[in-house]
Amino acid sequence: MIRSAARLAWRAYWRFHEHNGPDRAAAVAFYTLLSLLPIFIFVISVGSRILGSFDRAYEGSLLLFRGIVVHLDERTLESLRAFVERAGRLGLPALLLLAWTARGMFVALFSALETIFEAPRRRGFVRGHLLAFGLVIVLGVAQLVTMVLTTTLAATEGLLLRVAPADQRGILEALVNRFLALALPIVVTFAFCFLLYWIAPRQATTPRHAALGALLATLLWELAKAAFAYYVRNLARFIGLYGALEGVIVLALWLELSVSIVFYCAEVVALGLKPHGNPLSA
Repeated sequence: MIRSAARLAWRAYWRFHEHNGPDRAAAVAFYTLLSLLPIFIFVISVGSRILGSFDRAYEGSLLLFRGIVVHLDERTLESLRAFVERAGRLGLPALLLLAWTARGMFVALFSALETIFEAPRRRGFVRGHLLAFGLVIVLGVAQLVTMVLTTTLAATEGLLLRVAPADQRGILEALVNRFLALALPIVVTFAFCFLLYWIAPRQATTPRHAALGALLATLLWELAKAAFAYYVRNLARFIGLYGALEGVIVLALWLELSVSIVFYCAEVVALGLKPHGNPLSA
């Protein structure tokens, strides 16, 4: 079993390069970098309009996109917050235009995943862009769900703290904070990867294989996040050659690494779907 898994991982690595995985990952990272600000403005604006609080919408968005913004420093985050707050006064037509602009990252992702999975049917231009636009809308809905969940957790925590003994209140607060800081971002990452592996490669995967691929991608992403955070703390900031552009460059590197993980795990799933040798079908 271990040997078969190692063989599959090695074959997926070579297949990743055969499909020009590094170049495709860099291209998708570029589209994501361009789409990130429109997505933030759209998601936060939707949340603040529905729930009536920009602060709650902003904090909920940081939880939703924690895997992306985790490497941004406080100064960059404050600049982002100020810009989004000013742009959030846009009307509904402008917000929909922002959502349409942000679809580029998903269009690039779908194109790469259809190549990896050798999808028997390709989406047309119109359907592909509409699906990408739909996923941007889904991000807005996911942000609302995240905000509702955090509000529910806060209310539940307050209720439990009233009835819990004094010596157990610290433990309850620590559990809630741990869930918001670790468990919730992991759930968001898994759900996002599952949707990508199940929906993007049209008629090429099953929910079971998509879930296994999403689980592997989530594990690798969390490991990469810890390793990249160490790199940023101990190497990148020590050099300090890029000045104000340092945050953007670090984010671009992290996005490219993240997309590479998504593509590599897609290669694993694609090989697992083949009948001649895969632990995923066992």
